[in-house]
Amino acid sequence: MGVQVLVAEDEALIALSLADLLEAEGYEVALAPDGADALDAARRLGDALGVLVTDLNMPRMGGEDLIRALRAERPGLPIVVVTGSAPFGGVEELRRHAGGDGLLLLLLKPANCGELADALRRAAAAASARRDDGATTPEATPSLEAV
Repeated sequence: MGVQVLVAEDEALIALSLADLLEAEGYEVALAPDGADALDAARRLGDALGVLVTDLNMPRMGGEDLIRALRAERPGLPIVVVTGSAPFGGVEELRRHAGGDGLLLLLLKPANCGELADALRRAAAAASARRDDGATTPEATPSLEAV
């Protein structure tokens, strides 16, 4: 069984492209069209959820609010942000607002398939390490930030 990835993306073509790429890499994928639906899906998935991939600008609930809500419940959840509008301070600013101590990676759209695959491998490895340890562990390597 592959790592369960939840993709929160409001642009349907991007969401489907991400799902195709991730499934081809062996991940199990669930899609949500906005942060509110993603939060509900994450709660339904519970401990099965390994990685969140999210955009920042979405209707009903944006990515920063989604990350903050999930990190309050699961501080070590690995998260990959794929966005066209990164916060001014980049990944560190996002980390300050979102909280938690898990892996947080930031890629700018349009992210190429190689960058995204690498980011997901890192996030999946962090998710596996968390499951093996049975605990939440802080990020061991510096965050990736595409410019």
